[in-house]
Amino acid sequence: MMFRKTLLLFAAAAMTLLPSCTARYQDMLRDRDSRIRDLNGEVARLRGENDDLQRRLASAATVTPTPAAAKRDDSEVSDIQRDVGPDAYVDRRRGRISIGVQDKVTFDSGSKTLKDSSHSVLRNVANVLKDKFAGRRFFIEGHTDTDPIVKTKGLYRNNRHLSFERADSVAAWLIKQGVPESSIVVVAYGQFDPRDPKNKEANRRVEIVVGDSL
Repeated sequence: MMFRKTLLLFAAAAMTLLPSCTARYQDMLRDRDSRIRDLNGEVARLRGENDDLQRRLASAATVTPTPAAAKRDDSEVSDIQRDVGPDAYVDRRRGRISIGVQDKVTFDSGSKTLKDSSHSVLRNVANVLKDKFAGRRFFIEGHTDTDPIVKTKGLYRNNRHLSFERADSVAAWLIKQGVPESSIVVVAYGQFDPRDPKNKEANRRVEIVVGDSL
C-alpha cells in the first residue's frame, strides 16, 4: 500500500514536470534552428565574398600588356642600350628603366675613385638622362657583393658604406656632365639587392634608375 502511494506521488510529480520539460525542449529546438539559419546566412555571405575575390584574381591574372605596349617597352630599352654602349646594360627593374655599370668598368677593388674606363660610358649615360628623361628623378644606386671589405677596410665601415661612396662618385660625375643635382638621389644597398645571387661579379655595380617626374 505504501509502495503504491509512493508510485502515485512520483507519477504526479512527473506529470507536473512534463509540460515544463517539453517547453524547455521546444525552446532549445527554436534556438538551434535560429542558430542554423544564422550560420547558413554567414556561409552564404562568405561564399559570395570568395566568389567575388576569385573573379577579381582571375581578371587581374589575365591582364597582360598589349602587343603595342610590349613592343614600345622593348624598343625603349633597345634604344637606350644602343645609346649608352656595350659597357652598360639596360633593363626594367620594378617597372622602371635601369642603366647599370659593372664595377670592373668603374672602380678598382675597394675603391670609390672612378677609373678612366668609366668616363666614356658615364658620359653616354648622362646624355641619355638629359635628352630622354629631362625633368625626371634619378636614383643612383650603389651595390656590392657579400664579400667583406679587406684592402680598404679602414676607410669604409661596411659594404653599404662603400656602395654609398661609389654611387656618390657616379652622381658627382653625372652632375659635372650637366645632369641637374636637384634631380639626383643617392641610394646605398650594399649587398642587400643582388642582381644575381649566384654571380658575385654581376652584383658589384652602380645602377642609374629613372624615377617619376620632379
